[in-house]
Amino acid sequence: MKITATKENLLFGVSTVQKAVNAKNTLPILTCIKLETQGEKLSFTATDLEIGIQCDVPVEILEEGTVVIPARYFTEIVRKLPDSVITLELINDNELLIQYDHSQLNLKTMPADEFPKLPEVEGEYKLAIQALKIKQMIKQIVFACSTDEGRPLFTGVLCEIENNEIRMISTDTHRLALKKDQIQNNFKNSFNFIVPAKILAEMARLIQDDEEICYMSIAKNLATFVISNIQIVCRLFDGQFPNYKQVIPAQYTLKIKTNTKLLQEAVERISLFSLNNSSNTIQVKIEKNILTLFSQSELGKGYEQIQIESEGEPVEIAFNYRYLLDVFRVLEDENLTIEFTGPLSPGIIRPVQSDTFLYLILPVRS
Repeated sequence: MKITATKENLLFGVSTVQKAVNAKNTLPILTCIKLETQGEKLSFTATDLEIGIQCDVPVEILEEGTVVIPARYFTEIVRKLPDSVITLELINDNELLIQYDHSQLNLKTMPADEFPKLPEVEGEYKLAIQALKIKQMIKQIVFACSTDEGRPLFTGVLCEIENNEIRMISTDTHRLALKKDQIQNNFKNSFNFIVPAKILAEMARLIQDDEEICYMSIAKNLATFVISNIQIVCRLFDGQFPNYKQVIPAQYTLKIKTNTKLLQEAVERISLFSLNNSSNTIQVKIEKNILTLFSQSELGKGYEQIQIESEGEPVEIAFNYRYLLDVFRVLEDENLTIEFTGPLSPGIIRPVQSDTFLYLILPVRS
């Protein structure tokens, strides 16, 4: 193999696939990146057998071929290269010669035939959705997933497909986020699958053009996501996601409306008195058209009142302030509503201008 390329394209390739490299893997080949010429492009591939990422970048191909190189060292080399034309050439069957300006580096390679091939997913279901939509959905969902690997299903996102709608649901059992949007397909039969949240977060990070279309191919235990010149293959979680619909109250006894930023800033100020509180609790009291936030600790105490619109019965309830701030940061609407059904029941937060997002937060029992 021999190619010439720009530093920009090489850096884009390695930075795109590096999330699929497991530096701690006991199999040395899985700590590597495969470079392979394809047509007029150079294909970068990395996998840890749970996720695989492939990215194509334009290069000038002088001689076709494949090399497998240690990801960590090649990535560091590319980052430090000057902004000039760079030549990569396989020599002696086990060395990659890197030439630039009047300099050269030699990096040892691994046997290319030992690198695992990414599985080809011929899914029963194929979906298409605008990249901007899927990126917004992921942003408003993944933060509510659990990070506890001992409960893997809760580290994933449930995706439900029905007719021409996709719903994404995440929960760590203390809060739940639900986002829905339209897809370009129209399915007669509904189906669902559970994707690791870290895969979706990585996909959102890799989206370069919001106008692109994201294509998904879903099989029994595998999924492929393709956006422009990037392909992600991952294993799906096997298991039964909890029936989230059972925990969403069908009615409420109190509903309030307020400005999102106003409430966020008030919670941020009052939460300063909960920093040493292990439960991160702030008290919320709503009566008539006044919302009062209160918190205290050995640091001191404070309360803040804001004017709201409300209808229904007064309530006093406690929440983990971090769970409130998390959702305020992903809400894109100027105003929000919160529905209550009592001091021991979850609160439901929704944007005023859209019915496509819902956030459920359980109260803290005090």
